[in-house]
Amino acid sequence: MLKNIIFTVLLVFSTQAWSLNSFYQNNWISKDSGLEFYVQYPVLTEQIYQNNASQLLWSDPLSGEALEFQLGIIETSGISPIFSRQLKQLRYFRDNEQWFEYDILATDTLLFYMSYSENAAVIGKPWYFSEKLHSSLPKPSHHALSKLEVYLQSGQLAELMKSYAPPVGNYDQFVHSYQLLLSSSSLKLENYVQVGIKRRGARLPNRNVLVKRIGLVGINVQHISDNVTNYDYELELAVKQFQKMHGLTPDGVIGPQTLSWINMAPDTRLKALALNAERARLWPTDRDSLILVNVPSFEMKYWQNGQEVFESKVVVGRKSRKTPLLNTKLDSVIFNPTWNVPWKIMVEDILPKVKADTNYLKTHNFEIVEAWRSPDLISTEDIDWANLKPSRFPYKLRQQAGTKNALGLYKFNTPNNRAIYLHDTPSKSLFNEDSRAFSSGCVRVEQAEEFASLLLQTQGLKSHDEANIALGEKTAVSLKKRIPVHIIYQTVLFEKEGIQYRSDIYQYDQI
Repeated sequence: MLKNIIFTVLLVFSTQAWSLNSFYQNNWISKDSGLEFYVQYPVLTEQIYQNNASQLLWSDPLSGEALEFQLGIIETSGISPIFSRQLKQLRYFRDNEQWFEYDILATDTLLFYMSYSENAAVIGKPWYFSEKLHSSLPKPSHHALSKLEVYLQSGQLAELMKSYAPPVGNYDQFVHSYQLLLSSSSLKLENYVQVGIKRRGARLPNRNVLVKRIGLVGINVQHISDNVTNYDYELELAVKQFQKMHGLTPDGVIGPQTLSWINMAPDTRLKALALNAERARLWPTDRDSLILVNVPSFEMKYWQNGQEVFESKVVVGRKSRKTPLLNTKLDSVIFNPTWNVPWKIMVEDILPKVKADTNYLKTHNFEIVEAWRSPDLISTEDIDWANLKPSRFPYKLRQQAGTKNALGLYKFNTPNNRAIYLHDTPSKSLFNEDSRAFSSGCVRVEQAEEFASLLLQTQGLKSHDEANIALGEKTAVSLKKRIPVHIIYQTVLFEKEGIQYRSDIYQYDQI
């Protein structure tokens, strides 16, 4: 907590132009402070003070608290050594009541934070997935600097900080969850232990530990009694709420998956919350017309005219064949698609099955072609399958349209250099799983037929080849307007119903 220092000394350093050197020369700042090492924008920072009558700008303790809170989120996320360094030095100046140094560094760091916020969606993807932010950034935009002046004049820097906070929906809810976990991360909470699977009615000798751990995620457990040792109805309701929050089937049964989430360390959960809050800066906020696939939640949503009109479970790429994070556009719906089998899938998955069963291709409606556009087929009898090395197979495989086709009956075409698209699937049973990372990279949509119909309807289209579609003919219907498709990765979701957690299936949170 910043001390509420009332500066009765001169806060206006006269109207003369100043610089860091003038501060040193007038003994306002100690040379030993090393402030020059930390300041990112010396000229711009000096100009801001000149424009504000050379007065201190952070005398309101709420402003400093707001700045340090936002920097603390970034520090917890682990994405930027620069911000961690700046925050450490700010805390040092504060603890030692070096208010002049604190003021200058706070102003300069605010500029860096504003630039970070502006550039995150443009160049920031590596910061959240692979490479930490450890270099300088351009000055904030003219618009941002003008906004800063307005808030400086009104003395509302704390409100300015909130306007640059990560897009987490209900901000107060986020702050509450963050602070709850922050206070819990320093505690040595024992793990909840049980033998076997527990259902309502079972005895729970360490029930109080279970209740405390469920409460860490913000679920209200104050009304749950501590005087009983059995798994009762009230506790079951809390467990179901906890399961739903974590993308599990809310059946109230405490099994291995639920137990793993219950015993997640508070500091691990806190880092995930902070990282995903900052990561949310990457994704689109304009949802006039948008298809959004979130890989860790195995879910897609479709917005039209700013309203969510469709939601579906999806299957995404398994760990060895990750679904890439990309932005593309959906341009057409293909009914009864054929499947040109990618080389890797052909070599690693299909050809070994053919070597074991020479009828595999016929059973699954595959045909062999010399090239994708070639009309000539290669007979399976002309190939020495017993001595074939899959990696040297000279041809290509194409699966004919039909109910056995890996793409199902609908393909949602999204041209991109990774050959990733959305499609139907004959393997419907996989949608019953809580964790659905089974594909080779493309995204399988559970309600594909409904999605196809809705796409045509919202675009005012009708298929002109309904007869051909009914007969199983491959038919492509182009959309009047292409729809942006964003495949994202959020293991913490900031939804209207509250904060949700999902498994880090690709280990992207371990940066």
